[in-house]
Amino acid sequence: MILDSIIGFFASVLGFLGAGIAMAFVPLINLIAAGIEAVAGIFVTGFSLRRIERRKGDWISPASAAGGIIVMMIIIGLSGWFVIAPKVIYREVTLIAEDGHSLPFAALMIHTESGEQHRRTDNAGNILIPRFSTTSITVKDPRYVEKTWQKSEIKSELIVGRTTLGSGLDSLADRLLKPANE
Repeated sequence: MILDSIIGFFASVLGFLGAGIAMAFVPLINLIAAGIEAVAGIFVTGFSLRRIERRKGDWISPASAAGGIIVMMIIIGLSGWFVIAPKVIYREVTLIAEDGHSLPFAALMIHTESGEQHRRTDNAGNILIPRFSTTSITVKDPRYVEKTWQKSEIKSELIVGRTTLGSGLDSLADRLLKPANE
């Protein structure tokens, strides 16, 4: 019983969607066919293509076609929201040390209008922050000098100074991560 209702729901949504797509694209397909006929008619006499037409029993009510167009627009709008919204709502910031290296896994405090978020950069020193609600960013890591950027100072790349611990760990990492044959 429930399965029948679910199948009926999806069939009606697909019916609306099919009617809307047909209502929107059939005239476009016929227009393209007329253009092809015009170009081919220059070279071949009597050239014609069939047009797409509704059969007598395939009458679609205007309400059904409008419902299909609305469903199609909702689907396009939702997919656009899920693809485009994260790029608009969030902004990527890269933290770089004074020597030009990125800051992997640096601890940050992101001050927003709704509170503070404690986050870390990824292994390349990048972090996504809210574009509109961020008031400031503070580096809170013992490897780097603590620094705060206000909203107007936040750019795509932020330069951070290293502490003695941070530069010592980096020189140790450089020595230990060298190839064995050097």
